[in-house]
Amino acid sequence: MKHLISIDPSINNCGVAVFENKKLKDYFLLKSNRSNDYLEKCRYMVSNIDKLYGKLCNCQLVIEIPQHFGSSVERGFLGRESGSIYKLTFLCGMLYNIDDTVVGYTPNQWKGQLPKDVTARRLQKYYPKHKFIILKDKDIKFIVDHNVLDAIAIGHYYLFKKI
Repeated sequence: MKHLISIDPSINNCGVAVFENKKLKDYFLLKSNRSNDYLEKCRYMVSNIDKLYGKLCNCQLVIEIPQHFGSSVERGFLGRESGSIYKLTFLCGMLYNIDDTVVGYTPNQWKGQLPKDVTARRLQKYYPKHKFIILKDKDIKFIVDHNVLDAIAIGHYYLFKKI
C-alpha cells in the first residue's frame, strides 16, 4: 500500500488525512454542501472522497464507524432524537461502498478513552513538523479542527497500531 486515506466522517464536516508511504502528506476538513437534505450531503461527501480515492494509486481507505454509548443517557437520547446516528451510519455505509477493502474502527478500537487533548499531544509528538496545537503550560489550543485530528489519529493507528 502506497497511500492511505483516513476519515473521521460527518455529514457536515469530514476530517480527512492522506498518508503516503506511511508519512503524513496532507489533511483537511471537507465541508458539506449547503443542502438541507442529509442524503444530498452524504452524496456530496462520498463523491469528493471517492474522487480523492480514484486519484491515488495503491490506496487503502480507513474510516471511523459509529459507536453508540448506551451508558450516556443524554447523548444517546439526543443522538437518537436528532437522527444523527442514523445519518452518520448511512454515510459510513456509503463510504464502505467505495471499495471492498475499506477498514472501519470504532472510537473505542483506535483510541479507547483518550481525551482529545491527549490524542492531540501525542500526534504532535509523532508529527513535529506539523502544527496541530499550541501548548502553553498545561493549556492546549487546537489549531487544526478536531475532526481532522481524529482523521490523522485513525490513519496513524491503522499504520502503527498505537496512538
